[in-house]
Amino acid sequence: MPADGFVRWLEEVDASMLADVGGKAAGLGELVRAGMPVPDAFVLTTEAYAAAGSGGDLPEEVRGQVAQAYLELGARAGAGEDLPVAVRSSATGEDLPEASFAGQQDTFLHVAGTDPVLLAVRDCWAGLRSERALAYRARQGLREEDVAMAVVVQRLVPADVAGVLFTADPATGERGRTVINAAWGLGEAVVGGLVTPDTVVVSTADPAAPEVVEEHIAAKEVRTVPTRAGTREEPTPAELVDAPALDRKTALELTGLGGRIAEHTGTPMDVEWAVSEGTVAVLQARPITSLPPAPLRDVRWEPPVPGTVWMRRQVVEHMPGPLSPLFEELYLRRGLQQAMRELGQEMASATGATFDVDEMVPQGFGRSINGFGYTTASFRMGWATLRGIAGVYARLPRIFGSPAFDWHGAVLPRYQQVRARWTHVDLATATGEDLLDGLAELALEDARYWFGSALNLGMSRLLDPTFGLASRLPPLRSALPEPGLGSSSFLRGFTSPALDAQADLEGLADQVRASAGLRDLVLGTEPAQLLPALEQHPAGGAVLAGLRRHLATYGHQIYSLDFAEPPMGEDPTLVAATLRALVGSEPAEGARARQRRMAAEREELLAHTRRRLGPLARAAFDLLWRWTAHYAPYREHVMFHLGSGWPAARRLAAELGRRLVEVAALHDAGDVYFLTDAEIRSALRLGGAVAGEPTGTRDTGAVAGLEGAIGEPAHLAGLAQERRDLRAARSRLTPPPIVPERGALKVGPFELTAFHPTPGGSSDADASTLTGFAVSSGRVTAPACVIGSTADFHLMRPGSLLVARTTTPAWTPLFGQAAGLVTDVGGALAHGSIVAREYGIPAVMGTGSATERITTGTMLTVDGDAGTVRIHEEETGADP
Repeated sequence: MPADGFVRWLEEVDASMLADVGGKAAGLGELVRAGMPVPDAFVLTTEAYAAAGSGGDLPEEVRGQVAQAYLELGARAGAGEDLPVAVRSSATGEDLPEASFAGQQDTFLHVAGTDPVLLAVRDCWAGLRSERALAYRARQGLREEDVAMAVVVQRLVPADVAGVLFTADPATGERGRTVINAAWGLGEAVVGGLVTPDTVVVSTADPAAPEVVEEHIAAKEVRTVPTRAGTREEPTPAELVDAPALDRKTALELTGLGGRIAEHTGTPMDVEWAVSEGTVAVLQARPITSLPPAPLRDVRWEPPVPGTVWMRRQVVEHMPGPLSPLFEELYLRRGLQQAMRELGQEMASATGATFDVDEMVPQGFGRSINGFGYTTASFRMGWATLRGIAGVYARLPRIFGSPAFDWHGAVLPRYQQVRARWTHVDLATATGEDLLDGLAELALEDARYWFGSALNLGMSRLLDPTFGLASRLPPLRSALPEPGLGSSSFLRGFTSPALDAQADLEGLADQVRASAGLRDLVLGTEPAQLLPALEQHPAGGAVLAGLRRHLATYGHQIYSLDFAEPPMGEDPTLVAATLRALVGSEPAEGARARQRRMAAEREELLAHTRRRLGPLARAAFDLLWRWTAHYAPYREHVMFHLGSGWPAARRLAAELGRRLVEVAALHDAGDVYFLTDAEIRSALRLGGAVAGEPTGTRDTGAVAGLEGAIGEPAHLAGLAQERRDLRAARSRLTPPPIVPERGALKVGPFELTAFHPTPGGSSDADASTLTGFAVSSGRVTAPACVIGSTADFHLMRPGSLLVARTTTPAWTPLFGQAAGLVTDVGGALAHGSIVAREYGIPAVMGTGSATERITTGTMLTVDGDAGTVRIHEEETGADP
């Protein structure tokens, strides 16, 4: 037994005692010290939990100290031996900013008498090992050996009204709003979700003059009340059901109290409170977890260089969210500009013309606006450059034969060689400068790969609309079996990596369905736990090996081109979820069968069309089709390898970040993405042997030297956190496709409206029909499912219309569930358009505002031939 016993009174506790009293008690102790109205309580420390064998029966010495403290608590309250108390868990990982443990541990209300209190303590201890608590800690990445349990025994407040208070709006992140939930009786009905509480919103934009701005009075059908054996739920008296539980005076008093708590702790807080006979009490308080960043105000979308135009097209279609600073510098600004410069040199070499890229785009090819990636749409064209462009067209055969544009023979192999070299670099012998140089080289090589694929992509981009235009001219239009058929009707049934990946998973699903045991395992296991479950199952080896092969082949696919975002292979949850969906509902038509059917339909369409054309028109059609069919499939094959160097890049960045954490320059290794190249190199130089040198040669005594040299070791960590927070806030913005809004792509004096990221007329906020690019034919009416990011993937429902800003290769598994596709940005050659054609679903891309105008469940009619999306304002799908 510790010299000072197992019990601490709340006024003796502070935040430094977290390991002894747990998160809840430490937080309450801090509030008591700050003068907040917290009911009297004592804490049974984690040492008592350890003395009891981590949650067994209470040893006699523990029982005695709890009994004595309970009697003293009753004496303080003037209530004798049977004081009603609340017995609450206080785990060492609980009520922290990163993990609240809300609802994961046990609370026992209206416990009266020594023996019932002792029983409640034991039950609190047992709750630490409950299934839900174990699962929660596993999700939070907490080690079991690091968790212990203290228990708070607190005088019960006989509440007339109780509830919770958030000192910031938990839905929007707005810091100038306090949100209060209130209901009759004890707060358990509110916290447990047993009643719909009243909601009162108070504006604290002016802390000196808070103002109630919203009141929503609910029908509070039940309330929690104390009984001799604890608590129970009972019907609320009829006269109170629809009556406000809080008057405005009390709401403002609670708001002021919440504001003082948040000011004391330095963070927005979630406060449980109670009111008894007009007196307010604070029962517990914890930081609000998963609070959205505060909304950005007065955001202006202006070009980074006055007089220039910027668009979200081409490579930035693969950057759906705001960018990390390191990616923006190494890739968007530096890598793309250098790669474009080298492209100009190759074209000059092949044609003898002059291409001065820095003269054409002095503002740079890629820049960010409010953190989002844009590429320039303003190209200066002097006479020398115009002559060079004319020379390109005059020497196209030589351009086609240049190694710089040989995708199969030069561009892809070169990228693969660089990728392999950095994949296998020995981290133990690499210096910090080596690691950063590797990141920069991989970024540049991916940018080179993008521009090196420009010929294939450009031909696809040119031939697709050319074929579509030809289909609308009289000779071809009259030969088509149906009016309005465009190029997408012909460009179906080709093979692609996306189809290969889907077919591979379908094959694994067939294996699983062949075994009843494996089928039950896959359907009964959460996707995040599927690989470990297969590893433990005696018959799971073949399927597990197949999943690992799948991830090795396709796991480099990106959700975002920003290398700060992990590729699909780092978290196989989506792949596991797709496999489970395939096992549970075998598709009526497999990927290979669908591809063969669409290929046969394409050949039948071609044959029908050729038969109805005259000799000259048929010859012209055949020539155009040969070129179109040759280059169209390149788009998806090229995109399959975009960002394929990121697993190697992230390995380098992880080691670099780890070293910077080791020398106290960063708090988290992932923060390395939120520093600039110069900041990292400076930290490496100042870190000396610790950060910059290989692992085996480091002088650990150099840490102190680093801290002295930097002056403030936390400076870079603070800077990284500020940038991380800003990026999170910007993620809630919707970037316009063009900046400024009415800008146009200009090459010298010429405007090229055909290359806009969205067609005209797509952003009329009053129209019930959105207009975009018709990229995959067909017509379908179905409910929408708006997917904002990878975090929303689990919301996708079979048969719904996938609505997104854009899609990247790692989104492909969602297409198997989608009835159609609608995006804000993208065109005929965007990833989504190609995959939609492969899956045979209608698609309209580049609508400009679909994710703003459409909500999940809204019924839509998507016409992939007309390029329209009709919003059925009065209809909502019951379950998209």
